[in-house]
Amino acid sequence: MTAPSGLSATGKIFFSSLCASTFGLGCWQAQRYFEKIEQVKQREEELSQDPVELGKNVVCTREEMSYGNINTNSSSQQQQQKQYPPDEQKGNSNEHKGYRPVYVQGRFRHQDEILIGPRGPPLGALSASGPNSGRSSGGMASSPQGYYCLTPFERRNGMGTIIVNRGWIPRSHVQENTAWSRPNDEMVLVGIVSKTEQPRLFSPVHSAKDPKQLLWFDRNAIEEKTKTAGSHPVLLTEVRNTSDQSKEVANGPPFKPSKESVGEFKVTPATHAGYAVTWFGLSGAGILMTRKLMMRGRGG
Repeated sequence: MTAPSGLSATGKIFFSSLCASTFGLGCWQAQRYFEKIEQVKQREEELSQDPVELGKNVVCTREEMSYGNINTNSSSQQQQQKQYPPDEQKGNSNEHKGYRPVYVQGRFRHQDEILIGPRGPPLGALSASGPNSGRSSGGMASSPQGYYCLTPFERRNGMGTIIVNRGWIPRSHVQENTAWSRPNDEMVLVGIVSKTEQPRLFSPVHSAKDPKQLLWFDRNAIEEKTKTAGSHPVLLTEVRNTSDQSKEVANGPPFKPSKESVGEFKVTPATHAGYAVTWFGLSGAGILMTRKLMMRGRGG
């Protein structure tokens, strides 16, 4: 029997579609690479600007307000679905957008403090690299675990109440009831406006054993437990006021990130470039393999 020559029409369509789809994915990742370069540049420009005072009665984004209408396993959402006024559903002019640092003046309301975790430390708060850096490049060693400390902050002169992510506290401090810094005086904070996490279908249910702890940044539960429900307060991630990382660590928890690390993208331009090279490589290999299969049996 003679060997079959070339590919069937179905085979040609199948292998050609694979080559085309992988090439298309490579083009998409290449486009995302250049877009991310521009996004990084814009964010760096915003972060480098001097802090401005946060506006009066600033609220969370419209997207976060809509989280209350998403059905998840969160206990606070199972109890009652929040209904927001029509004007808030359309968005609010008091929303703060961008990554430019802001400052606020007022006092903490420590009696309504809550913890979120367990989680690893914020990027670069304990170390620039290695397992304590909070980055995936830390290697195989496990990252230390702890909790983020969220506290209501009452601004002076009736400027409203916000929620401040004061930083990360090691799990040992929480388990051993070791005290951490809780300033009572009026103070000025500098931070980056951040977002809570979007509920998912399988978001974990918060434990009822400790009402002061949450497993994730659940906006509904945060507002409920910090006694800020209905005001939709903005979440401000406090950043350290010194570039000396060792000095900040020596001061003890809560450990705060730098403003640069708060603005880091989870997917970097280098990641997109790596994906693009991978997809283009698969497309090229597919073209060579398809050509070889099509030429099979034609030589002599």
